[in-house]
Amino acid sequence: MNDKNKPISVSGVISERAMTGLFSRAFSQPLKLLGQTEASLSSYAVFWCVASHDGATQIEVAQLTGLSAKTVSRVISQLGETRGGRGWIKQVFDESDRRVRRLSLSKKGKDLHARMLEDLADFSSDLEMA
Repeated sequence: MNDKNKPISVSGVISERAMTGLFSRAFSQPLKLLGQTEASLSSYAVFWCVASHDGATQIEVAQLTGLSAKTVSRVISQLGETRGGRGWIKQVFDESDRRVRRLSLSKKGKDLHARMLEDLADFSSDLEMA
């Protein structure tokens, strides 16, 4: 894994508690708009990883987020274009190996991502004013 694909470490920069608060506030509004009032940090991590690494596999997402492959698979089912899923993440079979599925945001997922980016920008502005 090259430096570009390594997970970002925030240790020493911001506390885990502060990060949890940041994620909770930054993502609460877009999720409420879409009718999802509760979401786990695992869901956030997988969603953002797929948004940032278009075409990644589930194994790559697990490596990048530090989550187990089982957790990533469960989250993909919840957020994916599956029965009962949110429809935010789509899976496409790899052309060279049909056992591998590549992940990307669906149109619905890209719309959500744009809303989240707006919310993060608003949150950042609030921090700068404080």
